[in-house]
Formats: sequence, C-alpha cells, structure tokens
Amino acid sequence: MRQWAIICGLAAWLVCSAGNAAPVTFQVNLQPYLVAGYFDASTDRLELRGDFNGWAADGYPLLATGSVAAQAVTVDLPPGPVAYKFVIRRGAGALVWEDHIANRQWSVPVAGGAIPPVYFDDMAPAPNAPAPLIGADLSHVPRLESLGATYRQNDQSTPLLTVVRSSGFNLVRLRLWHTPDEPWQGLDATVAYAHRVQDAGLDLMLDLHYSDTWADPGQQTVPSAWSGVPLPALADSVATYTRQVMARFQAEGLALKYIQLGNEIGSGILWDTGRVGSPGSAWDTSVQWAAFTTLLQAAATAVRASAPAGEGPEIVLHVAEGGDNERCRWFFDGVTTAGIDFDVIGLSFYPWWHGTLWDLETNLRDLGPRYDKPVVVAETAYPWSLATADATANFVTESTSLMAGYPATPQGQLDFLRDLRRVVEPAGGLGVIYWEPAYVPVNTGPGSPYENLTLFDFSGSALPGLLFGLSLGSVTAVESSLPGLLLSQNRPNPFNPATTIRYRNVESGRVSLKIYDLDGALVRTLVDAQRASGTYQVRWLGRDDRGRAVATGVYLYQLTTPSGTERRKMVLVR
Repeated sequence: MRQWAIICGLAAWLVCSAGNAAPVTFQVNLQPYLVAGYFDASTDRLELRGDFNGWAADGYPLLATGSVAAQAVTVDLPPGPVAYKFVIRRGAGALVWEDHIANRQWSVPVAGGAIPPVYFDDMAPAPNAPAPLIGADLSHVPRLESLGATYRQNDQSTPLLTVVRSSGFNLVRLRLWHTPDEPWQGLDATVAYAHRVQDAGLDLMLDLHYSDTWADPGQQTVPSAWSGVPLPALADSVATYTRQVMARFQAEGLALKYIQLGNEIGSGILWDTGRVGSPGSAWDTSVQWAAFTTLLQAAATAVRASAPAGEGPEIVLHVAEGGDNERCRWFFDGVTTAGIDFDVIGLSFYPWWHGTLWDLETNLRDLGPRYDKPVVVAETAYPWSLATADATANFVTESTSLMAGYPATPQGQLDFLRDLRRVVEPAGGLGVIYWEPAYVPVNTGPGSPYENLTLFDFSGSALPGLLFGLSLGSVTAVESSLPGLLLSQNRPNPFNPATTIRYRNVESGRVSLKIYDLDGALVRTLVDAQRASGTYQVRWLGRDDRGRAVATGVYLYQLTTPSGTERRKMVLVR
C-alpha cells in the first residue's frame, strides 16, 4: 500500500512538472475546533491529502496565516478537477480524517488560484450533500399551549414552530395513540397539529404507538379495542388501522416523510401476543418471533399499499438501546431474517440509560453497514439543570447521571448535543431528534418528569441547546443573545495578547470568574466579589495572578454565580 502511494505521488509530481501546473492555495478555518478544544496548536498539525498525490501518507502540512484559526498551503497543480480532504495529525501521529463526508471537489483554473476557505468542521456538509435531520418530538405542545404555555426567544414571545425552524430544526415527530383517555394524542388532535407543522415548512414523522397510551421498553399494551383478539385478527386490525391513518393524512394533504411502526419496540409490540422480550428470555422463542414479525409486516404492508406508487413515507423501526450493539444486533437480525420491509433504523440515546457517546458511535458504525440501512437517533435529551419546577420526580436529578465533561447547565447541554452530532453524522447517521424540547411546566398542567431536560427554561425562554441544529460557525454568532446563557464566548478568540469575556448575573450574589490551564491549575482570578444582577465584561491580558505572561495554549475560564457554574475554552496564541 505504501509503495502504491509513493508511485501515485511520483506520478502526480511528474504531471505537475510538465509545465502546465499553477499554484493552488487550500485554506481552512479552524475556529470552531479551536473554540471547542479539538485542535491544540502546540501539538496538532493540519494536513492536506488529495488525488493529486495519491492520498499519500505524507500529506501537505498547512501553516497558520495571521492566526492559528486561518491555515493554508499552496500546491502546484495542473488545470482540471481535483478531489481533496484534510486530516488533523494529533500529537505523536493519531489521525482525525474528514472521513464522514464526500471528497471535497474543485476545478483548478489554468492560472491556478485560491480555493475558498472551508471549516475543518465535522458538521459542515459536503457539496450537494443532504442536510442532516435535526428533529424535535413536539407531541405535548398542543395540550401545553391549551393550558397557557408560551415560548420566548430573545426576550420576545414567539410562536414555538417559528423558534424551532429558526434554530435549525427541519422535522417534527408526533406520536399517535389509538384511543387515548384524553384527546391530545388521538388522531384528530395529531392531524390538526400536523397541519401547523407542515405550514411552518417542517417535515413530518408520525410515531404509531399501537396502544392507547405510552408504548416503550416497559409497556406495549394492546389497545382496548383489540383486547383478547387472536393473532390473525390482531394482524388484520393492525393493517386496517394503519391504512386508515395513512388515508386520513393523505386526505388532509399532509405528507409524511417518515413513519414509525411502534415506539421503542426492541421487546416487541402488542404484548403479550407480539412480545419477544430480550435475548435468551422466556419470550425469545421462535413462536413469539413469528407472531411479532407477522404483526410488524402487517403494518409495513399497509403503509406500502396506502402510499402512491414510488412515494410515501420511509418506514422506521425504532428501538431504545442506542448504546447496546449486542442487543440491537439481536433485534435487527431477527427482523431482517423474517424479511420485514423497512427503510431506517431508529435508536434512542439517553446517556443515563444507554451508555457513553463511544457506545453509541460503535453501534452506529456497525448497524448501518451491517443492515445496509441509514440510522437516526430518534430520541435523545440532556439536562440544562438538576432543579425541579413541580412535585413530580424528574428522570435526572443527580450529577451521577451526567456524562463527564457535560455539566447540567445551559452550556453543558449545548456542548453535549453538538458533540452528539459529532458522533452521529461522521458515523453515517441521518441526524438527531430531540424528545419533547418544549415540555415546559404549566401551573394547571400535568406534572412533568422532564422540565429540566427541555430546550426552554421553566418560564419558556429559549436555551442555548436549541442551537445544536445550526452549524458550528453559526452557533457562536448568536448563542450569546439567548437568555439561558450566562457566559459568552470570549472575543477575540484565538487572541494575543488580550481578550474580553462577557457574563450575565441573573440574581445578586457572589460571583467568581477564574482562568485554568488544561491540567486544572488556577492561572488567574478575574472576579471574586459580590455582584448585583446585570451584564458585565472583563478583560484578560494573558497574564497569571503574579503578572507573568502565560504561554500559548488552550485555557478554561469558569464562571460561578448563584444561578450555577459554566465553563468555556479559549485559545491564546503568542
């Protein structure tokens, strides 16, 4: 392989030496990676690889041009199309490729030139690539709005779907119960809200629970209308109901992009007839699997038969265990062996239940190629606080439920969601759907176990986490205007020799703002005093508490106020 790379590189050199080559400058902006701490100028190096040197292992290194963020390299190339990518060489040699995107393309003019700068950004789409799926399950919203819930963005009351759309979301998921005790998850209410979603320019995903209430790993209760029905009649009921739902949406002019057949169905549906349990359990038998797949295929066949030829929604099979590859393989081996007709694998990923980001990435990288299906994270969430706003116990109340490096703060929530995308999209995932980001508490409403996992604070004001659907470059431009964010990104960044840090104190009390190095050692205390509520800014001159200039590197600055603690990264370049 190495010999072939050398031969290709020599061939490219001979072509470029033939007299018709011209200088081409490749440019990269590393700002998002510097801000996020993914590139350390003191140890990491950015390199160029391309078809013009056979993707050789000795890629062209880029050099800083004015700042570490802006880097470039000039290569003599003949006119015509070229394909290229970038790689970060970390420390002693570990590589981070842009391997999740298609090769970047450019056509070299006869006179050469400079290729427009790009971000080394694992969320920057390749040319002509479809936008990632950024979704929100908003099924609770009609009920909450009827009870008085309102939503605010930039201190202005704003329609929720406007907020969602402007924050980078492109899809809304809605759940449907068969015959609920209350009307909000029924067909009429779901269709009514689907019209609002479609009118707002957002795609639709319908989540058929095949139950009168919640369907999840702990319960898959048969609708009361189908209670006691034997398997053949139950399969017919599933098919008939699915066709009726599809017909209603089509009659209403509502276009479904995706349809889920059941919700978190890793243990089966319509228990106990379609129950398969877990690997090796008493329900994991050929008889139970035959019943389950009969019901599932009845639903899939009804969807296909109801959609116009060559059109219609893509079918999603959704399981809960996003970080458990063995469990997912067991399930999808079973349904593919049975020949179930579906298009997309859906996974839930809640870190306190489903493992680490590494567990999720490992699973994604295996499932997609193994079953030749795209994968979507169909549900996720992360806390912005550990506080509660009502008497109902929350899902996440202890710091032990958090992932290391992601505190339960508005910024910690945003950081987690951006890094979740950094896992999902490079691993070939379609995107991420946030479960019930608008499930805010209302005085006369139902108790919620979820109000600290929303993307709005307890009063309905937008939090920074809403911006996870935007590109990294867009986030830094608007995040400081959101009311939930206490600590803004320093400006300029990278900087030399000084930078300004802005912060907001929501309630009067003791405030500290301190600078740390990456080993956690205190470098400088900028603020340690009582502060009234308000917005402040502090200038750091790149010196420690003894007045000495500190070295080039990545530093952490941490704000602690009565409202909580937030931390960010910044880069000093001498």
